[in-house]
Amino acid sequence: MTKFAWVTFDCYGTLIDWDTGIKSFLSELLSRKGVSADIESLHQRWEAIQFEFIQREYRPYKEILRLSLEATLSEFGIPYEPEDGDAFAASMPTWKPFPDVPKALSELKRYTRIAIISNTDNDILRESVKLMGVEFDALVTAEDAKVYKPSPRIFEFALQRLNELPERILHVAFGFKYDLAPAKQVGMKTCWLNRSGEPKPEGIEPDFVVSTMEEVVWLVAS
Repeated sequence: MTKFAWVTFDCYGTLIDWDTGIKSFLSELLSRKGVSADIESLHQRWEAIQFEFIQREYRPYKEILRLSLEATLSEFGIPYEPEDGDAFAASMPTWKPFPDVPKALSELKRYTRIAIISNTDNDILRESVKLMGVEFDALVTAEDAKVYKPSPRIFEFALQRLNELPERILHVAFGFKYDLAPAKQVGMKTCWLNRSGEPKPEGIEPDFVVSTMEEVVWLVAS
């Protein structure tokens, strides 16, 4: 029997290819507007502004997508229209999972229960889950908890939802700031999914480090 009763995942960036989805949307948006800008700079600035918004009083993620896009485009001198924000929110449920995700999740379900803890709205996450083709045992969103990661409160909410001791839960994520630090703070075991071989940030020690979803399966099954 596996030592983990649950394996929980961050969704966007860990299971869903978040960076490609955002950059593709921004590229298409600029093309429609007939303007040019450095996509990487635009993406990084949007990420920072979005992070500022999610640390404020809770509001639905679709609203944060609209507000953060408007603020980002304004800084770059790019005109914003309300339909731009609507299009951004509509694009998120279409972003594709990483290629190794569906098979690995299916294999994981042979050994343990799986869940997602995500900074999004319920309807967006449901559509993303459909793209993975796997049924999760639980879904926990910021909409449910009325708070966003990196607040530990969403992880505390997840512990109540899953009804399990934190040390019996392995949380898998690509991000330290949003996920691994607060998950560790509430007592969960943590696994850094480092797909791109990035150097580890100082000050945080995940319990496990892997580079593929297949390694997550091996870790849980062993």
